[in-house]
Amino acid sequence: MSESFRFLHGSDFRLDQPMRSLPSVASHLSKLIADAPYTAATRFFDLAITESVDFVLLSGNLLESELASCRPAAFLLNQFERLRAKGIMVYWCAGELDQPDRWPSGVELPDNVVSFSAAVVEEATHSRKDKPIATIVGAGFDSRRTTTSDFIVESEAPFPIALTNGKIDFGSGLARNIRYWAVGGNTKPAVIERGTAIVAQAGTQQSRSQSESGGRGCQSVRVDSSGAMKVQFHELDAVRWLPQMLAIAESASIDDVQNLVGDRALKLLGDHPDRLLLVDWHITASGPFDSEFRVEKRTEQTLKWLRDEFGRAADGLWSVDFKITPPESLPDGWYEEDTILGDYLRAIGRYQSDISLNLALHEYLPESVEDNAVASVIRVSADRRSAVLAEAAVLGAGYLAAGRDGSEVSATNQF
Repeated sequence: MSESFRFLHGSDFRLDQPMRSLPSVASHLSKLIADAPYTAATRFFDLAITESVDFVLLSGNLLESELASCRPAAFLLNQFERLRAKGIMVYWCAGELDQPDRWPSGVELPDNVVSFSAAVVEEATHSRKDKPIATIVGAGFDSRRTTTSDFIVESEAPFPIALTNGKIDFGSGLARNIRYWAVGGNTKPAVIERGTAIVAQAGTQQSRSQSESGGRGCQSVRVDSSGAMKVQFHELDAVRWLPQMLAIAESASIDDVQNLVGDRALKLLGDHPDRLLLVDWHITASGPFDSEFRVEKRTEQTLKWLRDEFGRAADGLWSVDFKITPPESLPDGWYEEDTILGDYLRAIGRYQSDISLNLALHEYLPESVEDNAVASVIRVSADRRSAVLAEAAVLGAGYLAAGRDGSEVSATNQF
């Protein structure tokens, strides 16, 4: 009967990659956000020590070896030394960004770090008190390595683990005998059971943009004396993107809107403690079209209120943006009116119904700016055409129908 043991699996720290897509963040949060990758990575190593794991698996992309500044390298050295002081081994395979064999020659890695290059699959045995308890076969990122066939281990080897990085095709079958596949190269965590084996992506410890919304962290694995595994995901991120979509009636007052988003903000803070939340608010409205509902002053006022109310603390909620989504329809009668509004909507309707009509907005620019960045911004691609026209219809209606009784007509015309 084997001995039980524990290990942590992390990857994609990307320490030298800053947060992206943050157009406006309060100055008191800027350092926290800049340090977020290091805070999340520190939490990973803290967890390894707190849980007294036997070893740590790092499946690549910790930093960009050739471009990184001194800070990420010094940080990793310090964390490796912390683990060394606790008798915890580190098994680190190369990612697409980091290559252990490109580590600065003048900086020696601690002796508790075993690195795996991308060139070949290598094997290491982890022992506790001279008794082997796990076998790690590792190889770093190699775009030519797309299957699991290179990861070979003898059937009698103690608890075989594969450590790698890249786009491996696990659908075509797994190499025999491997029990846990520690894979890097993806920012999103995932665990897939395949018979007696588990294929796990640790994901990044800290997301960098809204496209990486939700929790990020690492995989903690406990192996019992029978060889059975229990995998648990630990959230470690210091900053988390949480886009929110809420619905409310067009007739809602600004107090109604603030109560709606305020209640959601309080719930988010209660559900996600000990981290800063970055939220994009998207509000959809139902009922009769009300041009006053979406005036710019209201959205600006609500955004300012959210930031003042919830965005002052380091573990608070910062509202990055607040948008009211255009409705899917406007009143039929507006399209028939002999008014500027009617003329405007009928013109929009012609472009909506006839895709051959070219939205050549850049042609209206002065010649002096036609070829610069402004022109490139207003060129409308085919896949954005429908959305741009719908937004233009609502935006124009908001200005041209403001204060009219006709704005209370039920919205039935579909874009």
